[in-house]
Amino acid sequence: MDLNRVTLIWRSTTDVEIKKIESTGNSVVNFTIATNRRYKNRDEQVVEESEYHRCVAYGNAADILGTYVNKGKRMYVEWRLRTRKWEDTAWAARYTTEIVVDNFIFLDSKWANSGDESNNSNASTAVDEDDDLPF
Repeated sequence: MDLNRVTLIWRSTTDVEIKKIESTGNSVVNFTIATNRRYKNRDEQVVEESEYHRCVAYGNAADILGTYVNKGKRMYVEWRLRTRKWEDTAWAARYTTEIVVDNFIFLDSKWANSGDESNNSNASTAVDEDDDLPF
């Protein structure tokens, strides 16, 4: 059995906007998240570096994330990696690797758009852009 799993605790770098896929009518959100790492360099100075990740969610997960995730909000997420290929206007092959949402848990106690006091809000999804699920 193969395993394609990414687990992160992150902060959103932007507000999340819900869009619709024209061909299916399903919801989709694209957004960037940041993870931070601290370590000591050779001089024993603490260094902090940020890594930015391109993410996507579909269907019900997209609706929930688009409604409740704002810039700076903290979440625990489980994802899978996906690399897409396309051709640019000069017919050159282009690639992007993105993280596709599988499961997530809201970690902040207050969500700006919801007024929800619960920090146990969670959603579990297995929706993909190719699924024909009614919403």
